[in-house]
Amino acid sequence: MRRIDSKHIAFHVLVALYFIWIIVFSVLMGMALTNTYGEMPNPYLTNVFVQWIYLNLLMGSALYISIRLFRNRTLLDKIILVSFILEIIAAVIVVMLIGN
Repeated sequence: MRRIDSKHIAFHVLVALYFIWIIVFSVLMGMALTNTYGEMPNPYLTNVFVQWIYLNLLMGSALYISIRLFRNRTLLDKIILVSFILEIIAAVIVVMLIGN
């Protein structure tokens, strides 16, 4: 059995946090769209959602950069790259749709 070092564990923890972030970020954008185009939109809550989207985009970028520091050149790296680009595009579209 191979010995698992702390770098390996840190990489897997960061990847797990990244995929959890994708789910949370997608739900946040869905909630922002539902608030804006729902039955009773709340403009104050819309402003809060925009700020949360910016903050989550910053946090996701930090996770992405941390994962890239491991220089992993596998299929997982490509999946993370594509999902990050898609999340950025989705965030920009959502902010443009709900922004004032």
